[in-house]
Amino acid sequence: MRKLIIFTVLLMLLSTSAHAFLYEIKLLTPQEIGELSDEELVSVYMEAKIEQTTSAEFHEGAGFSSAQEYYKRKDLLRFIIYLHQEMLERGIQADPIDVWLR
Repeated sequence: MRKLIIFTVLLMLLSTSAHAFLYEIKLLTPQEIGELSDEELVSVYMEAKIEQTTSAEFHEGAGFSSAQEYYKRKDLLRFIIYLHQEMLERGIQADPIDVWLR
């Protein structure tokens, strides 16, 4: 019984420390995205795509899942869409980041 309690506590500590580093990218509003220069826009888009891929790999490998993590992932996807829309409006062609990250 004692081993089970220690294992449970250890698992909880590991999962909360892993959760602490998820989504370290600042999610901007559509207005803030519109104020970025072209170079900043491309850079932020690239970082968001990297964050998205890293997050997906983490979730697939670790198997941690909660409602809070779900909503953070949803916010990240929404942020990437805002960035991509702004890039389309400015006529900026995105690099094939998804291909590079495979």
